[in-house]
Amino acid sequence: MPKVRIGLLADELEAEVDELIALAKSKLCASMMTGRGGKALWINEDGQEILRRAVDIPEIVPKHYKGYVLKPAANPRYVYAYIKEIESRVPVCVPRKLKKVLIGKNVAIEAIEDATGVSYRYIK
Repeated sequence: MPKVRIGLLADELEAEVDELIALAKSKLCASMMTGRGGKALWINEDGQEILRRAVDIPEIVPKHYKGYVLKPAANPRYVYAYIKEIESRVPVCVPRKLKKVLIGKNVAIEAIEDATGVSYRYIK
């Protein structure tokens, strides 16, 4: 499935284009969107799947980022990753098996917000 224009995706999902643009900018990372914005916005395959889930209940779909894993953390369940969009190094929860394998790799990350703050986790 190639990239799709936001207008075609809005017709398929039976949603307003402006509403879908706002949802895409709040839930997708910059690498999932291309184009000048507005109706000329293109969404890749990963972004299309996330938007399909987010149209029904946008509150349960977390924000997605791409990050570069820098080093392991003291806790064996975490690594530190740099996320360019927020310009910050953050601890990311990963499976213990992948802790050393992911160092130096670009990975997909979800940002989960709750009452205590924001936590980040690795996505396969």
